[in-house]
Amino acid sequence: VLRIVDGTTNFADFSITPRFATGIEKLNGTVRGLRSDPAARAAVSLDGQVDRFSPVTIRGEVNPLAAETYLDLAMRFRNLELASFTPYSGRFAGYKIRQGKLSVDLQYLVADRKLTADHRIVIDQLELGEKVESPDAVGLPLKLAVALLKDRNGVIDLDLPVEGSLDDPQFRVGPIIWKAFVNLLT
Repeated sequence: VLRIVDGTTNFADFSITPRFATGIEKLNGTVRGLRSDPAARAAVSLDGQVDRFSPVTIRGEVNPLAAETYLDLAMRFRNLELASFTPYSGRFAGYKIRQGKLSVDLQYLVADRKLTADHRIVIDQLELGEKVESPDAVGLPLKLAVALLKDRNGVIDLDLPVEGSLDDPQFRVGPIIWKAFVNLLT
């Protein structure tokens, strides 16, 4: 049993300006049954938080030590501050984020070198801020699209499934999700 007590995991993206960094803190839980046996699966049960008001849960099974990677994980993030994602929104959407909350349910299955992923994204009270010049920004009336996607309570609720082969060198999850989102707006 691998027990994690008050751990931290960090993520940083230095490919964009300004740089983006975040982390999961107060990470607690277990990974039970880690073995290199190809048939073995370790049970993952982790809880943490991104900030005081943003809980994170990670549940599922993994086998990172086998020759053929197996992963079946569900991750849930609640009430993330959208303003912290301004480096991405500025670059790809052409706007800063003034306010809003993000909740995400992610389900990833990697088996037989294939990825099947489901992304449920709920954006609450999104308000775009000032325009940002970026050559990578989509050429869409984004403020209008956001207004059309919101329900009467100011919530945008999206399901974005992704499938692909890990053997395909062109397959990358992030750009596929962004493309699906842009197609939805279009």
